Amino acid sequence: MKKKLVASIAVALLFTSFGYSQKVRFKKGKVIVDKKEILSYEKNGFLGSEITLYSLDGENEIAEMFHERNGTNSYQEDDYKKLFFTNEEIKIESGRIKFRGWKYVIKLLIRNKVLGMDGKINLAKLKKFAKKYDENITNRTVRY
Repeated sequence: MKKKLVASIAVALLFTSFGYSQKVRFKKGKVIVDKKEILSYEKNGFLGSEITLYSLDGENEIAEMFHERNGTNSYQEDDYKKLFFTNEEIKIESGRIKFRGWKYVIKLLIRNKVLGMDGKINLAKLKKFAKKYDENITNRTVRY
């Protein structure tokens, strides 16, 4: 009896963890989340190190995100991701997500309710996200 209970709890936890994760895809200039197009995008830079998110019609720029190498291509310890939300004029520089891909960043924005399934930005959630992830790297970096 006890083994069945433990097994059923484990299975339930496994299915709930899959249930809350979004499937994010980039295809033909569209950001697709759970088979629904929510934004359009354009990749730039070396190996897609920059991505610009637009509204679904492609008219309004939502955010520009890029992987900042900090002038040292072979040394990765000082790398970080920079996210700039255009209309809200909020910049986030984070080393916590520096080795994560753009799909992960989109999932993180959705999980934190910054980005809605309609492609809109929630300003209050964005400010909270910025407090949580922004490390103000540019202003605390010494350059010679």
